[in-house]
Amino acid sequence: MNLLTRLTDALAAHGLNLIGTTSRAAYEALVPTTYGLEPLLPQTRSVIVIGNGGGAFWTGFRPYAARHTGDPHPLDDYTVEVVERSLTPILAASGARYRYAYPFRFWTEPVSFMHLAQAAGLAGPSRLGIMLHPVYGPWLALRAAVLLDRDLHLPPPAAGFDPCPDCADKPCVQACPAGAISAERGWDIQGCVEYRLTASQDCADTCHARYQCVYGRQHRYPPDALRYHQAHSLATMRHHEEEDA
Repeated sequence: MNLLTRLTDALAAHGLNLIGTTSRAAYEALVPTTYGLEPLLPQTRSVIVIGNGGGAFWTGFRPYAARHTGDPHPLDDYTVEVVERSLTPILAASGARYRYAYPFRFWTEPVSFMHLAQAAGLAGPSRLGIMLHPVYGPWLALRAAVLLDRDLHLPPPAAGFDPCPDCADKPCVQACPAGAISAERGWDIQGCVEYRLTASQDCADTCHARYQCVYGRQHRYPPDALRYHQAHSLATMRHHEEEDA
């Protein structure tokens, strides 16, 4: 069994079922030099991009969250624990040089996960401002990455996937109570933020536009996951509003 297969199998056991790879060159061609990988691991040749599609990752997180009710960022902490406990023995045994990266450490370790996913062909763009997967639709999240001094490759699952321009029904546009989704302009970030800060309960349980996307409906996150993410996104909006005041 090769290294990539062992790593993928170890992650899948925890619901981290969305895995892609990109070369360092392909990623760095998409980003400014400040997002380059040299400061993190100069020997990097490829990157494994790790995410989850659907709600399986949340199933494992529930008992962890119940044990860590006082943690401000339990999902981030759980991600680190699962990824590093699962992969470190395999990577260490392989003799590879490696380093982990996480989207929630961007301010100290600036790696652009959106561009990693683009380079890996993991998902396509959407008018919702988030990525779309051919199977999971908008119900995916990027959780971690592994920088490696090895050349690894997986076929891109969503190369060229760009479904929004041809979507006839556009239910996301009609579903957004803030009118912040448009077929022409995509996601109006400021309009979304302003609406949620003044009418937060209207979107407390889910993002209505995301929920109505025609892709991946059978893989929607469970209700408690939807509420968790909405609460955390609202808290972030409020924090930035206070900083700007």
